[in-house]
Amino acid sequence: MGCGSGELALALDVAGYDVVAVDPKAPDGPIFRRTTIEELEEPGLFDAVVASFSLHHVHDLDAVLDQLRGLLAPEGVLILDEFGWDLLDKQTAEQYDLDPAEWRAEHDDLHGFERLRGALDARFHEQHFSPGPYFSRHLGADEDEEHELIAAGRIRPLGFRYVGRT
Repeated sequence: MGCGSGELALALDVAGYDVVAVDPKAPDGPIFRRTTIEELEEPGLFDAVVASFSLHHVHDLDAVLDQLRGLLAPEGVLILDEFGWDLLDKQTAEQYDLDPAEWRAEHDDLHGFERLRGALDARFHEQHFSPGPYFSRHLGADEDEEHELIAAGRIRPLGFRYVGRT
């Protein structure tokens, strides 16, 4: 879900996995579906769903998570790479030269951290959760430096990885 240019989907396909990659801007190819998850009409059950920085964008988070849960086989796994835009604090904003008011205005229509966590916890059994980098993945910051700043408590991690089972 949210396959973007399809790099991960193609790598999984080459590795021998059956893959259906969904994104409104998905590339052409047999494994790709150029649609939203809300409009996906794919038969069958999946062992895993991977969503990369896409859930915070969906209009109806509850409906999408219910749909994802319905697409998963018993003991299926939901693997997320996400971020909580609303976790930005003053110290982190200063580190990355961000205006908190502009940041809020740019992200205000997205689901925040507590909303994402609450909706996930209501539908899945958490197997793993780890906070981590966001800026190095999306704003071109140095990843090693971001890890160091997080470990030192100088910035707040906005990214997170979550694994849940049905």
